[in-house]
Amino acid sequence: MARMPRIPRVATNHAGPIVGIDVETACPDHGAVCSIGVSVVLRGDVFREQQWFLDPGTRFDPRFIEIHGITPSMVAGKPSLRAAWGEVHAFIEAAVSATRPPTLFDGVDVGVGAGSGGDPEAIDPRALFVAHNAQFDRMQIERAIATPLPFRLACTVSMSRRAFPQLSRHNLKSVTSHLRIALRHHDALSDARACALIAHRCIAEGAGA
Repeated sequence: MARMPRIPRVATNHAGPIVGIDVETACPDHGAVCSIGVSVVLRGDVFREQQWFLDPGTRFDPRFIEIHGITPSMVAGKPSLRAAWGEVHAFIEAAVSATRPPTLFDGVDVGVGAGSGGDPEAIDPRALFVAHNAQFDRMQIERAIATPLPFRLACTVSMSRRAFPQLSRHNLKSVTSHLRIALRHHDALSDARACALIAHRCIAEGAGA
């Protein structure tokens, strides 16, 4: 049986960008991603964010439509996540890179991927990637793109349990309500934004994962 990927521990002094990720799915089939949201938060403020609607290439379960409101007509003609992943990855890489302060060598061509060990697929190691119930989002994305993610996802459920042990529940609605973070639940972008802001608040409380 394959081992689950290790969840990274989060340093309590993390000060780099936080990338929240969330997916919505069309049905119980693994990899049936019909929307993905990415929100990059820096020092507690939203820096850049984007949402993609996607054709999951499978059926839409009416129960799932009722949860997130995404219908087949809304994704008609859209690419699959596998086809769109290059664009999603490029958005994340550009957004994270843009959070880096200017340096003396800005504008100097030092080779592709030089800021990340020369690997053009690597993303700036200063970034922290988070999702609520991270194993679910990781599994759904990796099934959809048919390759492992190029980064590890920390789980904001685990982080919130450490930061706010007084809460009886640590689902996204409960934690955002406690922290007074606006949420339109099951909207991929709103959920991704909430995850990144929760992670920021947890770190501010001295609670990593």
